Amino acid sequence: MANRNLTTTLHHLTGLRFVGETPDGQRTMIDNEKRARTGPSPMQLVMHALAACAAMDVVVMLGKRRLEIKEYRIEMLGERPDAVPAPFERFRARHVFDVPGLDEATARRFVDLASEKYCSVGASLKAEVENEVVLLHEAASTEQVAAEAAREVEDSTSAD
Repeated sequence: MANRNLTTTLHHLTGLRFVGETPDGQRTMIDNEKRARTGPSPMQLVMHALAACAAMDVVVMLGKRRLEIKEYRIEMLGERPDAVPAPFERFRARHVFDVPGLDEATARRFVDLASEKYCSVGASLKAEVENEVVLLHEAASTEQVAAEAAREVEDSTSAD
């Protein structure tokens, strides 16, 4: 099996501000969310990494189905105890899709596969991940149907 080790370097800037740098020069500002706010906190980075890992797998699956992504985002909540250390105990990931032709069962299957089978970040964490799927294109369709039904009712009552 090929070696898949990764490296990164963390440089201290000042106070609780750091910059993480990959071997190819990509940089990420990191600080304490209560202080300078020049970058995400280490715990926010964990959430970003978990969401991005799952999202990349989902996008690959959508691409294999040749589905056009109008919008896809993941809204994350990380639940932590009021203690030190305060590791994540659970994540709530709300996957919001606007992908015409994507039904809820398929979206859920893609999200579950990404979270439970493919995402290396999730496999590296001990916390439970709870996923929710929201289809914006379905909500728009439902609203359209309701609006059309309301117009039909108005038309039928005004014809009397």
